[in-house]
Amino acid sequence: MTDLVIINSNKEAVTSHISIAEGMEVTQDSSLQLIKRYKADLEEFGRVRFQIVPFQTKGGVQKHKEYMLNRDQALFLITLMRNNQRTVAFKKRLVKQFSEMEAWIKERLQSSVEYKVMSSILKDARALAGKETESHHYANEAKLVNWAMTGAYKAFDKAALSQEEMELLNDLQARNAVLIGAGMTRENRKESLRIMAALNRNRLGAGSSSRCSREEL
Repeated sequence: MTDLVIINSNKEAVTSHISIAEGMEVTQDSSLQLIKRYKADLEEFGRVRFQIVPFQTKGGVQKHKEYMLNRDQALFLITLMRNNQRTVAFKKRLVKQFSEMEAWIKERLQSSVEYKVMSSILKDARALAGKETESHHYANEAKLVNWAMTGAYKAFDKAALSQEEMELLNDLQARNAVLIGAGMTRENRKESLRIMAALNRNRLGAGSSSRCSREEL
């Protein structure tokens, strides 16, 4: 995951004005003044949101506003600040992390869609066989996909997955849905998912090795 960009409660990629101030080598007061001065411009890219956060001082705990800016707001704000070699590098890192986080969010939302499709196909397949579908049946299919991902039949923290791992999770759920619809047995589906996950890991490993070899040249 990223260190500059996070996900807010609306499932949007955002960054803090504090992170921007540090990366652009300006004071927090300077960045706040720019936000206030250009608030109308910033709001053309969405509502300017903030949160109240506590911070420790010699006199005790105080609170201040921390503005959380979306991609367009953050990029507009940094155009108002001066460049040097270090701040240009920071800008590139910020842009890349927004792209990475937005791609991750897209895959995370797609994961929910793939799970719903898999569950719907499971229900229909069992209904055609004259069987009821209980909550544990859905859970068992989710655990099967998780097993192919991690080797363990249990839930895991999807927030900790990389974008590539989220893509694999989505592909596994989609594959399992197709196999359920085709009437394949659980054991055969298990083997198919295992092979799919293994091939994906080998591909990613080969890609990583290839990149390392190019860097060594």
